[in-house]
Amino acid sequence: MSKTLLVIITDRLSHIIEKGELIDRYYNPGGVFSDVHILMTNDDRPDKAALQRTVGNAELTLHNLPSGMGLLAKTIWRPFLLRGWADQAVSLAKEIKPDLIRCYGNFINGYAGARIKEELNIPLFVSLHTQPDQTRANPEVDFKTKVFYALSKAVEKHTLKNADKVSCVYGSIMDYAQKNGAADPFVAYNVINPDKITRKNTYDTPGFLKILYVGRVIPAKNPENIIRALQNIEAELTVVGSGSKEQELAELVEELKLGSKIRFIPTMPNDELCRTMHEYDLFAGHSQYSEFPKTVLESSLCGLPILFNSRRGTPVPEFENNIAKMVEDSPAGYRDGIQFFLNKGNREEFGMRAADYADGHWSPDHAEKIFADIHRELI
Repeated sequence: MSKTLLVIITDRLSHIIEKGELIDRYYNPGGVFSDVHILMTNDDRPDKAALQRTVGNAELTLHNLPSGMGLLAKTIWRPFLLRGWADQAVSLAKEIKPDLIRCYGNFINGYAGARIKEELNIPLFVSLHTQPDQTRANPEVDFKTKVFYALSKAVEKHTLKNADKVSCVYGSIMDYAQKNGAADPFVAYNVINPDKITRKNTYDTPGFLKILYVGRVIPAKNPENIIRALQNIEAELTVVGSGSKEQELAELVEELKLGSKIRFIPTMPNDELCRTMHEYDLFAGHSQYSEFPKTVLESSLCGLPILFNSRRGTPVPEFENNIAKMVEDSPAGYRDGIQFFLNKGNREEFGMRAADYADGHWSPDHAEKIFADIHRELI
């Protein structure tokens, strides 16, 4: 018997396509549904053919429910003021008769999903991909993001209180979910590129240590200390990512005369990243967010040893499992970490340790099965 899924998201999918970050069956894990409708709370018009891989063999239909500054000005995202806007989502659900509502995040998309649940009694599953309270409290977050999260509190709570299932893509979201009304939230890691991950098969390095950094180049995810740590060390760094710190970091590299040891790649398709990640000797990351980065999920599955900074405040739970070499967030801290990994034995030990833990907790098959089973249970 055919089953229908309605996915509601705030993402502009054309941006995800442009960045090459599409994941097979991401919106239809396990191919449970034969029809998938994606409702975007914006005016984006992404390439439907490019998105087909995200729903497997299902029939894909795209819809828009624009929000934008006009809606924000009229409603300040208060649930009772958003009701008329969300009723358009209810009307769509009456027409397509989904067996499940799936929301990625609990912002205005979550409120639309909650209204469908309230009116039509269709099960609602919400996955949380950020920790909004910690984002609100982070002094390094830009002003626009602070405003977004300040206004979203009411719809966040409304969504979680109405959801039948709430999953968290990393452990530090659990407290937030429980505090805001989610019933029995649980950790279920994001599905990582299932077909392109390549396992590292040797920890030899013929010359300079090849280090990989992947992430947005923004204040709270700034690889500056990693760059500074490279002075007088036989290592080279590839930075994959873009953001507000790009120019500043380019000037820093020139000032330190490290141009021969550092290269910047603003964007790389996820397929290519996962296919080539194993060719590096070390993954070095930086973040002051509470999230467990998707890039660490990927690098650990490749068997890359991981070097990461200790976060100010509450530690990231996943890093408590000794899967990475944790260092002080300073040039000296990263320099000590890089020197530690100049030793092949240390690279092999940490790489294999990370891979073993990753295989048991977020391998693509394991993660996809968890979501597929949840979908089957709810329908």
